[in-house]
Amino acid sequence: MMKKLLFTLSIVALSACQSTELSTQNKPYDPQTDARIRIFGQNGRPSSMKVEINGQIEQITVGGGAGQAAASLLGVKSNETIGMPATALSKDPSQLSNIGSSAFFKEFVVPAGKEVTVRNAIQTPPHKFSNVSTGITTISYKHCSGDEITFVPMAGKDYEVAPSPNLDHCGVSVYEIK
Repeated sequence: MMKKLLFTLSIVALSACQSTELSTQNKPYDPQTDARIRIFGQNGRPSSMKVEINGQIEQITVGGGAGQAAASLLGVKSNETIGMPATALSKDPSQLSNIGSSAFFKEFVVPAGKEVTVRNAIQTPPHKFSNVSTGITTISYKHCSGDEITFVPMAGKDYEVAPSPNLDHCGVSVYEIK
């Protein structure tokens, strides 16, 4: 019992260290020099993005911070939009949701012409199974981290980073919103 409590507290402490904002969070969008990116996340299924801004590599996580994960778990996390055009997925992100993990998105302004790297992961708490006839107890974990996708956003364009539609696969796809 104590090990589970320590494990849970360490995960919460580590996730609290993850940034959910870029230094450009209050910068007005300029379609001549910027692009916009929508990223989906949820409790146990965070997405991350790395981008160079003013010579520094910044990394954010959507769905992996303690506050976002807790709000997703309770189903109260709302989307954070900066005015990007809606897509079928952004109109109904609940199609990615499952029990205890509501999907949501967050939109960002990023500099055009700079590499952006995105990825998705699946992290579930340990599940304990006991076979009463054999007395054998098994603890299973599901964790995977999808391949990184790197692309260069173009000025004035909008992009959506969507996770795999089911929990059997890690990974993301990047779509230009037209």
